[in-house]
Amino acid sequence: MSLESLFTRSWYARCGWTNVFRPLQPMIKKTVLKKRAHFLEHPEQSYKAPVPVIVVGNITVGGTGKSPMVVALCQLLKEQGYRPGIVSRGHGVKVEAPTFVYSNSSPNKVGDEPVMLVRRTACPMVVFPKRDEAVKFLLLNSDVDVIVSDDGMQHYRLNRDIEIAMLDANRGIGNAQLLPVGPLREPVERLLDVDFVFSVSNQMTHSLKKLNLPIQFAPLVSTHLESLDGTKSLNCHDAFFAEKKWHVMAGIGNPERFKDTLNRLGLQASNSTYQWFADHYEFKADDIPSHGSVIMTEKDAVKCQSLKISNSNVWYLPVSLALPDSFKEAFLKKLNCIKKVDNSHE
Repeated sequence: MSLESLFTRSWYARCGWTNVFRPLQPMIKKTVLKKRAHFLEHPEQSYKAPVPVIVVGNITVGGTGKSPMVVALCQLLKEQGYRPGIVSRGHGVKVEAPTFVYSNSSPNKVGDEPVMLVRRTACPMVVFPKRDEAVKFLLLNSDVDVIVSDDGMQHYRLNRDIEIAMLDANRGIGNAQLLPVGPLREPVERLLDVDFVFSVSNQMTHSLKKLNLPIQFAPLVSTHLESLDGTKSLNCHDAFFAEKKWHVMAGIGNPERFKDTLNRLGLQASNSTYQWFADHYEFKADDIPSHGSVIMTEKDAVKCQSLKISNSNVWYLPVSLALPDSFKEAFLKKLNCIKKVDNSHE
């Protein structure tokens, strides 16, 4: 079992081994709160972009559905006539300077999620750990009029106009403790300060309900599978009910959510085997079974498409987040208010 899995199991258990770090909690909390307090007290020390900045992030470690939200927001913004651009850290890779991401960029150089996001949105995108510098570079070299930051809620060097905090429906906030005792990057009270709390789910779950917060939710939707080589497409219903055995593999932050999505679409667990890898895992050709039906996430497919594999029966599942009308209306209302305020200062 990987170190990542050991920590994750402890964070979402009632009494995990990471409790040995509990005496450090007061000091860690003080440090985390001090960082945010400094940002609030000295906003002039963070970069304020001349266009609205939307941060899609979380207060927990691990996958919460940020990428589908970024894709959905960019699609919505385009429909409204905006020209959105995206910035991201570029997790899992070392980026030395602000770097544009293209649909044919190498995932090993700019990250798997950024390549996937550019392919899905066709929006200008820049990766760099210092997101404030990424935004400056993007504005200097494109005509975007709104920025969507993939993650970066705790990157206070970048000022933001709208914050969307993503929560996992089943995991929630785990044991509600800060790192490393629990999965929280910031205290749960931080959710009171964001503009929207959102969860990828069909309905309100017990984990979310006990937070007693206004949470919007919507499911991931998909209708088909795409072959890894991009030459074929299969209807999910036909593929999953065809009495065939599937090997499911994923190298993402929360693979159980991928498993749940497949189950909802009709994949039979009894006819499936599962293989989970670390988040942002760098796949090798021999990681993929040489025969049989294989299915993976779209993010993993971005990295695997360049591999030389003999199995022609490898598929990935494109998913989309169906934003509810109530969220769209509230989000656009807030964004339009920000634009009016900005225009009044010109």
